[in-house]
Amino acid sequence: MASDGSGMMGGHVLIVDRNPARRAQIRSALQEIGLRVEEDDDPSGLAARLTRRPDLLVIALDREGDAAHAGIGHASPDGGRPFPTLALVPPGRPALRLAALRAGAEEVTDHDIAARILQARVRSLLRAREAAAALPGREDVALPMIGLAEAAATFWPSGPGAAPLGALARPRVFVMSPIAGGAGLSPDLLGRLLGADVAFGPAGPEGPPPDLIVIEATAVRGDLDQGARILAILADLRGRQATRDAATMVLLPGRAIETAALALDLGAGDVVTATVPPEEIALRACALLDRKAAAERLRAQVRSRLRAAVTDPLTGLYNLHHANPALLRLAEAARQSGDGLAVMMLDIDRFKSINDRLGHGAGDRVLAEVARRLKAHLRRSDHLARVGGEEFRAVLPGATLTEAQAIAEGLRRAIAVRPFDLDGRGDASPLRHGAAALTGTPAREAALREISVTISIGVAAATADDLAAGLTASDLVARADAALYAAKAAGRNRVVPERQPA
Repeated sequence: MASDGSGMMGGHVLIVDRNPARRAQIRSALQEIGLRVEEDDDPSGLAARLTRRPDLLVIALDREGDAAHAGIGHASPDGGRPFPTLALVPPGRPALRLAALRAGAEEVTDHDIAARILQARVRSLLRAREAAAALPGREDVALPMIGLAEAAATFWPSGPGAAPLGALARPRVFVMSPIAGGAGLSPDLLGRLLGADVAFGPAGPEGPPPDLIVIEATAVRGDLDQGARILAILADLRGRQATRDAATMVLLPGRAIETAALALDLGAGDVVTATVPPEEIALRACALLDRKAAAERLRAQVRSRLRAAVTDPLTGLYNLHHANPALLRLAEAARQSGDGLAVMMLDIDRFKSINDRLGHGAGDRVLAEVARRLKAHLRRSDHLARVGGEEFRAVLPGATLTEAQAIAEGLRRAIAVRPFDLDGRGDASPLRHGAAALTGTPAREAALREISVTISIGVAAATADDLAAGLTASDLVARADAALYAAKAAGRNRVVPERQPA
């Protein structure tokens, strides 16, 4: 469904309409923007034809109880999300519009919709589907993602007037009226219908970012002569950090055809170009809020997976998969900035004996506490990672060898100065039972719950000239590693800088 750069996009649309002339008009408008179109004049048996997997359904509803209702909100054949559906209804049929939205249509508009707005609506629906499909975490995601995806949620359990699901926060809605004289939208009524906190004003929202912004612009005269102001407001909202993720709905008069189409193309979540009751606005708002909540849930899952991919689960530090590319980036940045950088290799002394004497549970607590103390005593700009069983690596941008040596000495003292309380919660931990089995006496058991831990550190540094002359990040790590071995050989619990050339 990607655009080819000319405003045209690929995609497969199924039109279901008994009226051949209207089908032809819709087909022509959609083919004009590069879509592949199929047609059907019989809404009965629609479910079977959905196996063609269209990207969008366009269904004309002529009366209540129309058989085409069965196709609205129909799930995909593999049990995934429903196909996006655009329902076309006769003018002046508000009840049918509401019925289509309640049945699951993502968009509803009049039969006689202008081709320009139809094209923009279809592009908007297809973009939303494509963006959702690009995020992992959907119901049809591959096996490795199982266990990370959340169950699908619907913002409304039973339509407007019902309370939002308990798992979802009470939404914040802001209604803007930048042009005086519109039909007006009562914040109190909208708040009751949505179960939301609704604020109102002529300008943009202030304070906490809203979940939904409704731009009430039904007083626009003509089309782009005043509509350009609405488009500028929409672009500004989407460009601001505080409001760019908010869902947006624009209310316009039916004559503002070009403004409506451009608003959809600028990314408005919904544009209403007819006089509709507050109940329909609330239903449309429901759909936008539901879509926003689903997108936020998926983004959170992606962030969680990215963190899991680069993070050591025991210590919360970066792992080796992240540490090596990060070191290369920091070394290149140091070369370009002229600041240089330092590298430390840090190793817990006699860590194997902790595991052997007290068990791996104790060893895990030591690793986690060492990581916590190291992180607390490094600078915000420093990069700390667990790169081996009991081995850590710190990269210090801009630090000289002397500065890095002083920081390393502070880290060494932070580990050695205070014993590690391995059973600080006072519960019957595995360590307590393991210590009792080893010692047999409560006094010695208590003593073993607090142990002294030390670390050895090797330090190396490079100037920007060293890096420009060909010294690599791997060379710098090797120098710090050699200094670490020297620290171990010299008796442990010490900081050793790299050996400087004579």
